[in-house]
Amino acid sequence: MKYTWLIDAGHGGMHEGKYMTDPKWGKFYKHPTFTAYEGVTNRKIASLLITKLEDAGIDSVQIHHDYWDTSLSGLVSMANAITGNKVYLSIHSNAGKGKGFEVFTSKGETKSDKLADVFCEHLIFDFPEYPLRQDVRDGDKDKEEDFYVLKKTNCPAVLVELLFFDEIKQAEFLNSAEGQERLANSLFKSIKQINETT
Repeated sequence: MKYTWLIDAGHGGMHEGKYMTDPKWGKFYKHPTFTAYEGVTNRKIASLLITKLEDAGIDSVQIHHDYWDTSLSGLVSMANAITGNKVYLSIHSNAGKGKGFEVFTSKGETKSDKLADVFCEHLIFDFPEYPLRQDVRDGDKDKEEDFYVLKKTNCPAVLVELLFFDEIKQAEFLNSAEGQERLANSLFKSIKQINETT
């Protein structure tokens, strides 16, 4: 089935040298030689992904603002106003000094679970150096949480946590052009497969 992909790069970007996510939310980490800003990296990966989708003729809509940290309700309102067959993809990276990837859907068995499994499989294949942190108790690899954008969107929705920005090696990878390209390409391959096979 052909979907329109609603791309959300989580949190705020950088504007006039200022990070637009409130520091109290902790969406950045000061490493010894650089600072990792989650929202900035999310946007770089999302931008690469959107370009790949455009080049492949796959419909997409950027839901996030170029730099403002849009409220969750605002993101959902924009997504829900778009009609047709659509999937919401929220791009994040993690914190907590762990390692690897997580893929989330809302709680319960939904159409999102099948789509999330495709993202899981590509992340496993494309990044053998990083683990997929998974919950297989319900028979699939995604984790389930009632995150607002997963629960409130009126379409299938998947949230990916791409590595841990507060662990230096993963942060260096996230901040690198090579890392961003590899991450965007993995997401693109997942989307292409879903559009061609579901």
